[in-house]
Amino acid sequence: MPMDYYALVLRWAHVLAAIVAVGGLFFARFGLLPALQTFDEATRNRIHDAIRSKWLPWVIGAISMLLVTGLLNFFLFNARVKLEGWNDGFWMKDTAYHALFGVKFLLAMAVFYFASALVGRGESTQWIRNNRAKWLSITLTMAVTAVLLSGWMRQLHTGPNSPQEHSSGVQIEDIETIENDNRYKGDEAGSSFREDEKASPKPE
Repeated sequence: MPMDYYALVLRWAHVLAAIVAVGGLFFARFGLLPALQTFDEATRNRIHDAIRSKWLPWVIGAISMLLVTGLLNFFLFNARVKLEGWNDGFWMKDTAYHALFGVKFLLAMAVFYFASALVGRGESTQWIRNNRAKWLSITLTMAVTAVLLSGWMRQLHTGPNSPQEHSSGVQIEDIETIENDNRYKGDEAGSSFREDEKASPKPE
């Protein structure tokens, strides 16, 4: 099957956006936040304000990229499964792929909300910033869970799901070879061989 370059570019963009988002959360929780505890509250607030102005566009960009590429990747893959008739059209149901995607999507939306709130300044989300360590830990845990779930889902469609395979897992080409070999076994082996010899033109 030829490589789908559009799908590849979408996957690259999705992975890179996830690296930015999850990496930023990891650094904030285990690098930045502990280091800021050595400063007084006024200094911490000034540092947070300075970081917000620089980091917020990256957070918004990563979230937007993850949302767009994630949905596009899902719709394109769903269309491919239907077009190629994976498992006679029951592949999504048999693997619970839609359910897994739903869980991943909900986790991602929660991560987007808390990640935005942690670098935001709105009064409605101040309760999150009042306990940054707690909500950073929760957000990071959800983000890592979403990444692990994504890897699980990716592994599901790298196995023997090609429509060119028999439901038993035997390739169609292998079935034809076995059938041809079986023609020369058993009681009718000699007659089958003689019939093939008669049907084959002899070289002059």
